[in-house]
Amino acid sequence: MKTIHLVVGIVLTLMCILFMGFREIGRYPDKIWLHRCNSMEKLYEKHMIYPNIEVDLVFRESRKFDVTHDADTTFYLGLASYFSYMRKKEGKMWLDIKNLTPENRIMALSSLDRLVESFQIEKDRLIIEGQSWKALEVFTQSGYYTSFYVPYDDPDDLSKKELKCFIKGLQEIADKKVVSALSFPGCWYTEIKESLNRSIDLLTWEHRSSQLQLLLSSVGREMLFDPQLKVILVKDKGKYHR
Repeated sequence: MKTIHLVVGIVLTLMCILFMGFREIGRYPDKIWLHRCNSMEKLYEKHMIYPNIEVDLVFRESRKFDVTHDADTTFYLGLASYFSYMRKKEGKMWLDIKNLTPENRIMALSSLDRLVESFQIEKDRLIIEGQSWKALEVFTQSGYYTSFYVPYDDPDDLSKKELKCFIKGLQEIADKKVVSALSFPGCWYTEIKESLNRSIDLLTWEHRSSQLQLLLSSVGREMLFDPQLKVILVKDKGKYHR
């Protein structure tokens, strides 16, 4: 009988936790953004739940931003389509420019400036992310909110010496004041919080976790209420993911 009571108690507790998680979905739109919103159909489908989205871009030789995750793939969808929609709506956009380099940064900045001016998108509605702080610096100087993409997938793959060297490199970037934030996979959160010791903004993604999974996770809750961590991207594929 005691075993039955124990099992019932555990089940009821889990149901209560799950219920509370469901109740909180959609309560943190400023912090929890939609990951990989790379189609207009997905934007239309999810915008009520996620007013703030992340979009993958490749800057082409034609000086246009192509909405795609991979440079060798195109869906013939431009950033202008997003701006046309977003200028009439509330919300912000995290632009992950996959191929932003010191060599193409001036052309990319000029192209983005033209789009922002044409569609009257305020710069503070955008996060510009790239893997080169040298390329991002001109965007920061032009008034954009920028984020340096942490290039390693998992800190467990690094030795202690490599990890120490890597954190030092992030500290140097933060100290240069050339970007507004650092962005990284969720697996880096604990290491960066414990070791970085800098006041720079942090952005992260749990791209394999749904909003509910994030809300039910102890680490997810810690991230959610960490004031230094400004944005968490989550998975919600919907019907039009690509």
